[in-house]
Amino acid sequence: MIHMKIQFYKKCYIVLCFSSTVLAGEETGVEILDTCLSEHKAMMGDPVNSVRYGLCLGYLKGVADNLNGYTVCLPENMSKGVITRVLKRSFLAYSQAHQNQLSEAAKKTVVPALMQAFPCTK
Repeated sequence: MIHMKIQFYKKCYIVLCFSSTVLAGEETGVEILDTCLSEHKAMMGDPVNSVRYGLCLGYLKGVADNLNGYTVCLPENMSKGVITRVLKRSFLAYSQAHQNQLSEAAKKTVVPALMQAFPCTK
């Protein structure tokens, strides 16, 4: 029994050690912006840019889904595809207006962009 506890704590220690490394590798606003700007090449069939563009849309949708109902209120009557395009346009417009924030963590530009585009009025 003691051996199992020691193994458990070793695994927890390893997870904790690597979790800070993950945070250190967080995307910046510039990196997410760059992936969002790869749409044209993605639509032309470039597989690398297709993945990069998917990262943009997935990141924006993931943040929006996590904030939905709290600081962001996504419309219920809009299809997921339309919402995703609006998320991207909102982020691009916000990034253009707040270029000085792009070198920081992506969430520092994505969250305010989404809050501005989809404010909660309740």
